[in-house]
Amino acid sequence: MKSLLVGMMLASTLSAAPSKTVTLVGTVHSEDIGNQTSSRATWLPTQPKRIEQFELHLKRPMKAVQLAYQCHLQDLGDSGWLPEGTPCGTQGEARRLEAFGIRLRGEGAHLYTVRYWCKVEGMERPMGPLTDGAMCGSTGEGRKLLGMQVELVRK
Repeated sequence: MKSLLVGMMLASTLSAAPSKTVTLVGTVHSEDIGNQTSSRATWLPTQPKRIEQFELHLKRPMKAVQLAYQCHLQDLGDSGWLPEGTPCGTQGEARRLEAFGIRLRGEGAHLYTVRYWCKVEGMERPMGPLTDGAMCGSTGEGRKLLGMQVELVRK
C-alpha cells in the first residue's frame, strides 16, 4: 500500500459535489505489487507499475443501476463487456492492461454519469474524464496502463 497515492493526482479535476458521488470500490492487480484495494476506486501509484487486472462494484448495490466494463489486453484485444464485480484482465501472466471503458446499465442509468481517468505510459497528463464506454488508455500502441480513477455521479 505504500506505493499507492489515493486521489492526489486527479482529485483537482473532479467537479461534482461529494454528496452527489456514489461510492465505488474495487481491486487492481499491478506488476510486482499484486492486489491493491481501494474504497474510492482510485489507483495512482507513486512508482508506476503496469496494471494487469481490475474489478469494480458499487459499495452499496442499487437495483436500477449497474456498472459494466471492458478492457483491452496485450496480445488479446478487447475482453467484451463484463458485469460489475467480475475481474477484467489477467493475473500471473505478466500481460498488461492497455485500456478500459465503463458504462452504466439498468433502468436508472440515465440518472447517473460514470466518469473515469487513466494514466498511460509515455503520456505526460492523465487522459479523461471519459464517459459512456469510451476507451481510456491506448489500443495497439503497446503502452502500459499505470493508474486509474473512476467515479459515479448523480446528474
